[in-house]
Amino acid sequence: MSFCPHPLAKALKLALVMCTPAVALAQDPEPLELPTLDVRSVVPETVSGTPGAASLVTRDTLDSYKPYTLHDALDHVPGVRTIDDDVLGLRSGIGVRGAPPRRSRKVLLLEDGTPINNSAYLDSGAHYTPPTQRLEQIEVLKGAGQIVHGPLNNHGIVNFRNLKPTEKPETRVELATGNQSTRQSHVSHRRTEGDLGMVFSYTGQEADGTFDVERHEFDDFYGAFQWQLSERHQLATSATYFRERSQGYDEANLSLEQYREDPRGKRRLDEGREFNNIAVDFFKLDLTHNFQISDDVRLSSKVFATELDRPRFQTRGKAPTEGGVMEGRDRRYDTFGADSRLDIGGISAFGLDHRIQTGVRYEKHRFADRRPVGRPGEALDEDNRGNVYAVSGQDGYTRTGRRIDYDAEAVSLFAQDTVSIGDWAVTPGLRFETYNQYKYTRFRPGSAEEGTSVKDSNTLLLPGISLLYSGLADSEIYAGIHRGFAPASARTEEFPLTPETGINTQLGIRSTALRGVSLDAALFYNRIKDTLIRDRVDTFDDALFVNAADSRIYGVDVGARIDSWAWYDSPYNLFAETALNYTRARFSDGPLKGNHVPEVPDWAGSFTFGVEHTAGWQLSATLSHFGAFYTDLANTRAIVAEGEEDDAGRVSSRTLLSARASYKLPTNLDTTLWVQGRNLTDKLYIADIQEGIRPGAPRTVLAGVTMRF
Repeated sequence: MSFCPHPLAKALKLALVMCTPAVALAQDPEPLELPTLDVRSVVPETVSGTPGAASLVTRDTLDSYKPYTLHDALDHVPGVRTIDDDVLGLRSGIGVRGAPPRRSRKVLLLEDGTPINNSAYLDSGAHYTPPTQRLEQIEVLKGAGQIVHGPLNNHGIVNFRNLKPTEKPETRVELATGNQSTRQSHVSHRRTEGDLGMVFSYTGQEADGTFDVERHEFDDFYGAFQWQLSERHQLATSATYFRERSQGYDEANLSLEQYREDPRGKRRLDEGREFNNIAVDFFKLDLTHNFQISDDVRLSSKVFATELDRPRFQTRGKAPTEGGVMEGRDRRYDTFGADSRLDIGGISAFGLDHRIQTGVRYEKHRFADRRPVGRPGEALDEDNRGNVYAVSGQDGYTRTGRRIDYDAEAVSLFAQDTVSIGDWAVTPGLRFETYNQYKYTRFRPGSAEEGTSVKDSNTLLLPGISLLYSGLADSEIYAGIHRGFAPASARTEEFPLTPETGINTQLGIRSTALRGVSLDAALFYNRIKDTLIRDRVDTFDDALFVNAADSRIYGVDVGARIDSWAWYDSPYNLFAETALNYTRARFSDGPLKGNHVPEVPDWAGSFTFGVEHTAGWQLSATLSHFGAFYTDLANTRAIVAEGEEDDAGRVSSRTLLSARASYKLPTNLDTTLWVQGRNLTDKLYIADIQEGIRPGAPRTVLAGVTMRF
């Protein structure tokens, strides 16, 4: 599509001409083979041209592998590691390279470019990620993109791209059932009527949990409209509502003795664990405007708002039916933001082609942390959250609640220039971040902090430069060095902490030069200063954070796939795929020098082998390996016994088997029957040690049908 020159485009280019010596507009410029800027994505349809390590999990891959959870889908991305805290992966645990996975605190999570961490500038954990059934693709940047995206950009960025409207009406229905009382359902419809495209989706899932008292379920609703106002203007809006209700879930797990007696038993402890519960209500609203000012100039802007309401309640030693007292962690997060990005191509200076990309972003965050305590015999849940701040239980122990509010506001700006020099593309850039954190201690009996407010301000400059060489046949070599950072969690007794900063370098290659073989491999080295780590729990059993020490992280990612169809004219395709990662993450100074960074195993990866046939069937199996890791700063090796510290111990490595099979029926209606299973050997393993031992998910087999019409 070609556009007539626009006054704004002329003005922008004229400004560049006036500000840069010997600059002229390119005459009939060749388009750069580099991704354009869009506030809704971090990687285009393919990773080609991305000046750094990047991976895509496409809709075809999701349909082929039928992952039980999002965590299972990410097993196929080199460098990404996940830790399950529940069988459905609802407590998000995603790490990239040397980032500890627990609650995804060190990874920037985006949905169509909108941040979905609880609060990236206050409390960056995550209790929501979109279901895979409504995703078009998952985009992963590793050690790249720090100039354009932030914060939480030291290790990696994951963006979940939702389904787009289709030209022709398309309806998709998927139903599945399996053991562990598992039920899955999904229905989506998308179409375009004239200039208006639309998407509607519902996804639901429920299943028994890891322990015998747990039951998880969620319902997810998504809707989007995309309006082509004119040749130049496109307006898009989307809304998400995600509702989780999980019964019997808590973060108080088992001692070593309890685990040995019954690794999945909590009911037998007679502590009323079946009354424990967590509820999540997540709302997201986006409004995006794309303005194609001219062939070479594009302005993409967005305003967004999210709300996460996350109350969780648990008993303390006795069921409320027996006079016991329940306590809660009732948290609510509200964010508002505006983001605008400008992409200007077709510029020539000193005989070189340039693409200028720049942007500005504003965010406002609010976080209310309320710790209610129920009366003796009172059951608490999302409908009865308790309003008693101090109460004496039958055990004589006085429990006291508290209320602390946090605010943050942040402004970020970035600019980068992609310079084409023959087969080379060089992209220097700079990101500016400034943000304030505020802590208001509303109610905390006995504390000198009660009634006080504290403010902390930080300003950071994040420079970087990346290289991309495409002079080899069907191959690209990329390299980069960037500064990244993670805001310190405000939810800590040691407020304010120092932001974590890092210097991140990598060198890699992407290639399809060998017929039937795709390869993406990268070496990386990161120097992290003031490493932010979850250290211990307070008297409310709530996680606290510290600036542990500086750390050094280096390793290699390897992703590769081989398909026999490239060599043989056969109805059969034999394929093999691997996603491997080695990461050495160690503290580099102070008393922790030489210790492993908690939650980061040295080795992780997966290997998949399969066969598919033109008749419409496919079989594949995957071995997923997760290496041993430590759970505390001191690198305590032994798992401790009852009554001692229960956040320490070395978690052993495990290798799990999953498999799936599908068959597309030879009918007019596009119908596929499928079955998939994970942990098929029903291996008993420890997933994590956090307030005790939590076992991994048992064997789960699911059978379903997918229909498109």
